[in-house]
Amino acid sequence: MATVTVVGKGSISVKPDLICLGLNIQITDRDCEKAMDKAEASLDELRSILWNCGFEKDDLKTLNFSVRTEYETVPDGNGNYHNVFKGYCCAHDLSVSFPLDTQRLAVVLGRIASSAAAPEISVRFTIKDAEAVREELIRMSAADARKKAELLCKASGARRGKLLRISYDRPDINMNSPVGYGMDINCLRASAKAVSIDPEDIHLTDSAEFEWEIN
Repeated sequence: MATVTVVGKGSISVKPDLICLGLNIQITDRDCEKAMDKAEASLDELRSILWNCGFEKDDLKTLNFSVRTEYETVPDGNGNYHNVFKGYCCAHDLSVSFPLDTQRLAVVLGRIASSAAAPEISVRFTIKDAEAVREELIRMSAADARKKAELLCKASGARRGKLLRISYDRPDINMNSPVGYGMDINCLRASAKAVSIDPEDIHLTDSAEFEWEIN
């Protein structure tokens, strides 16, 4: 049985419509219970700040929580180094998302930077309905494969028959805009002025392999 196998490809550019704000709290103390209590206090402060910025209680999500021991390597004066217990580190990775609004982002960052919580901050511009974008890429890949198969069959004087096989390995697609957003912590504390930016579009590609019978 003769067959034709083609790889269909889909490409799309999407404007970011969602801001994902990452907040990482790390508290270290020689007393484990104190480290956890301080981390909880920082979390409560972040919740209060977000509440005052118009967020709901459940908008702040936990991505990861861990408590680990930390050591530091110190010399002993004889050219040798030893690990010395530094304390217990309580780490809480959090995330809050909201529709693209750089003015609101600047206000939130300014208030967080001025707080005692002092989390590490990261900002991503991404897509709210990522699944819809994935589905569109798959549709585009299938349409591209059909077009290629028809062209190949027509050029060779054959006729495309029934579909025999589809091979698709759903890839991990980066749905983040490549634009970077960073402000010095002192600038954030001094001003909540927003920088008017238009994040670069997110360029995405996907592919799938199709095999048809040809007559």
